[in-house]
Amino acid sequence: MTAIHELKCWPAYFAAVREGLKTFEIRRNDRDFQVGDLIVLREYSPGTDTFSGQTETRQITYLLSEEDHGGVIHGFVVIGFGHVPKLGDVKAVEDLTPSSLAEWHLAAASSAILRAENALKVSTNYEHASMAVAASRHAAVAQASKDEAAFHIGAADIVRAVAPGLEAA
Repeated sequence: MTAIHELKCWPAYFAAVREGLKTFEIRRNDRDFQVGDLIVLREYSPGTDTFSGQTETRQITYLLSEEDHGGVIHGFVVIGFGHVPKLGDVKAVEDLTPSSLAEWHLAAASSAILRAENALKVSTNYEHASMAVAASRHAAVAQASKDEAAFHIGAADIVRAVAPGLEAA
């Protein structure tokens, strides 16, 4: 499940995020940040200890920690982020059929299973290197990918159930 993290952001940094010049945050890794989570940056003035009421929401697209790169300070993480995708940004497929929808869900399930297998391999490698935090993070990615695969397999089953004549895979 996607988590939402509300973070204070000083005015100069907030303005740079809003203008698209700043696409990262360096934060203490105390919130279990995950790729796909949302961060809500709330403009905050430390001098007056007040919020302006302005916010910017971004989606976490990349995380860099000490396990991944020795230059990151212990206990901190670099959070790369981008704009939150909006459904209005994409047009619906015009020639969508129940069969093509079921096939798409099965292909998405296969892709998710591959991601799970790869994340599990990386997690195991980190465990052998005694890097528990990185191992745990990749194990969580593996589990999320398995859950995604199960969702897509279930969705394909539903499509096949409501569209008689489609064969089960």
